Amino acid sequence: MNRITQLDPAQTTLIVTGHGTALNPNSAMAIRNQVNLIAAANSGYAAVLDAFMEEPPFIADWHLLAPTPQVIVVPFFISDGLHSYQDIPVLLGIENHSGPAASQREIFRHNPHNVRGKNLYYSSSIGTERLLADVILDQVMDFDRIHKHH
Repeated sequence: MNRITQLDPAQTTLIVTGHGTALNPNSAMAIRNQVNLIAAANSGYAAVLDAFMEEPPFIADWHLLAPTPQVIVVPFFISDGLHSYQDIPVLLGIENHSGPAASQREIFRHNPHNVRGKNLYYSSSIGTERLLADVILDQVMDFDRIHKHH
């Protein structure tokens, strides 16, 4: 059984993280929107937060942002790559340096990570979820239904 499913949400902080950049104010908007939706859905988490690589709140401060002993960090990317495999683990304190290529890593299989006084669960990017394809297909079918030519 996956250890992450055994967590008590009331003792857990969910952090959705992404790039963020001062160059584009909309860069973080999709993440903030998702965090707001999750929080509004009464998911049971003690806190649902956003954090970013290059703008505040910074993911490197995750341990200060999270009020609970259990923390789940989910990268908000369409696929796993340089950021989720190498950059973010260093910012979280899981890794000391960016390390080898993504194809040689098993960073997501070693949960929990006992780091900075908390139990950190690090997931693969949201876009790697198999059900994402169903979401896309549902969007296509909705579009076709709305815009169907008679």
